[in-house]
Amino acid sequence: MPLALALVRPHGTSLFRKTRNTALLAGASALGACFPSDLSTRDYSAFQSYQYEQSHGLGFCPDTDRVFAAEITRAPDGVMSFAHSVLVKTGPDPEDCADGVAVQAGCFAAHAKPSRVLSPQEAGNVEAAFADFQYHKDPDSICQELAVDPCVIEQHVWDGVAFNDYICGVNRVSDEQRASIRNLLSVLRDGG
Repeated sequence: MPLALALVRPHGTSLFRKTRNTALLAGASALGACFPSDLSTRDYSAFQSYQYEQSHGLGFCPDTDRVFAAEITRAPDGVMSFAHSVLVKTGPDPEDCADGVAVQAGCFAAHAKPSRVLSPQEAGNVEAAFADFQYHKDPDSICQELAVDPCVIEQHVWDGVAFNDYICGVNRVSDEQRASIRNLLSVLRDGG
């Protein structure tokens, strides 16, 4: 009750300022508990091989507008090559999809695009994107309370070290990092 009375007092009173500041600090602490700072960082800019793939969760709902799978390799001379596949619609009926990926829009199959050598600028963009890779070492705390069933999990592997974006997994890619890598792969896909 005293808190409610303090909040209706004019803004200039010291009791209002103290109550407001205490409430702001309590709110910031509560938000900090919701968003723990458990991010770890690694530098993968000197990688030799990177693989990306949209893979099955318990169901499978791949994003047909994005790169389905990709590989970036670096030759001993430093030149990088980019290979990728996209999902291409092979039929309108998801029920008739024995050798593909059934989604609501129909049946899709992975279609490999020609490999290409990245320009020095593109290679620099790849190195910059991988230089400050952020990930969570532990599952999200929500996984202690709920069962989480993703329909697609994005896999990332640098020189044999694997990460994914599964919220209940270890070594999971941060949301910002996932968005950055998705953007990088889209730019590389469209640049060739």
